[in-house]
Amino acid sequence: MIFREPQKKPAFFFGLTCLFLLSLILLQRKHDLLRQPSIDTFKGASSKSAAGGRTTSFSGSRQTQLPEVSLKALQNQTLGFEKVYVINLPKRTDKLDAIRLAAAVTGFNFDVIVGQNGADMSPKALPGPFEDGPMRNATVGCWRSHMQAAHDIVNNRLSSALIFEDDADWDISFRSQLLNFAIGSQWLLNTASGATPHSPYGDGWDLLWLGHCALAPIKDDPRRVLLENDPSTTPFTHRFNLGDIPDMQRYDNTTRIVYATDGGTCLYAYALSYRGAQKILFHLSMSYFHRPVDFGIHDMCNDHSRAFRCIGVFPQLVDSHRGAGSSLKDSDISKGDEVDRKKGFSYNIVRSTRLNVEHLIDGQESQIESQWPGEVPELDGPVRVSFSETFEE
Repeated sequence: MIFREPQKKPAFFFGLTCLFLLSLILLQRKHDLLRQPSIDTFKGASSKSAAGGRTTSFSGSRQTQLPEVSLKALQNQTLGFEKVYVINLPKRTDKLDAIRLAAAVTGFNFDVIVGQNGADMSPKALPGPFEDGPMRNATVGCWRSHMQAAHDIVNNRLSSALIFEDDADWDISFRSQLLNFAIGSQWLLNTASGATPHSPYGDGWDLLWLGHCALAPIKDDPRRVLLENDPSTTPFTHRFNLGDIPDMQRYDNTTRIVYATDGGTCLYAYALSYRGAQKILFHLSMSYFHRPVDFGIHDMCNDHSRAFRCIGVFPQLVDSHRGAGSSLKDSDISKGDEVDRKKGFSYNIVRSTRLNVEHLIDGQESQIESQWPGEVPELDGPVRVSFSETFEE
């Protein structure tokens, strides 16, 4: 673009122009501040709030190591990440509508990654010979859809992005849960005392595994961040997982843990850093690979020679939703016998955002429902955060 030398104007008009522009900037700043809750609002002053927010207390002196400014970005419209993505097949407008509503009542925005149909892909574009069979096209399409998310992170040079599958669901207290998770991940990443990392989740991570159906801890890493007295923790009798999970016998029914993970199964929600997205593209697209994408990401976390640093949480913060109506709508990968549901449900989520979306839209706090009424205790006081460096309690 070529800029021409402007003709000289009187200083009076120049001053008016500057004053006008400054006024616009201040008005926009005021608008942004009105839209953004304070840290105190985000944490929630009451355990009865519509968002399910609860204040947080710390044991020991560790609380002085995490200044509030290091967590401030969690208030933004992308949950402390530079962008949020949802993977959605164009034909599944029903799923897109549902997750758009859930995100809206939670207070975040997302961009859509267009899901891929494996049948449309050239065999030459694949990194290896995916096994033939009835699931091949679905497996290939799912792999490529997640690769596209990593591709977009690298292409746009994003510092980080949170990626959801379009059937994901979360508790109505999701923002408060992320606050406590961020405190845990900062500690696991050895955030220096008083430091403000670039990411509110700490610096140096490659993947944050927030939604899964199994997630194993690193066997020789005993560090745990305990989130106790948390009413959004799935009761023992309703935890449903499909693989290795941490041993939770030493903890009570309202304790969630944050830990370094060796990998898991299912990709309902996870975050990638820029470096993490680069590594995913290299190992699962450029290199030889021919397995389901979550198996590949599991192996990335499990193979420590790749220096792929993964942090997870259990019970999970995000899981899959099964809507009312025909069960054949559930998945675009697997099929089973048809069941007609009168009411939907979500795995491992106490107060499902999707099941409460009408109440949240209408502002009916008193109508918020638990999936397991009477089985989740009414808890007093804040969520308690403590830090353990040994398996011995």
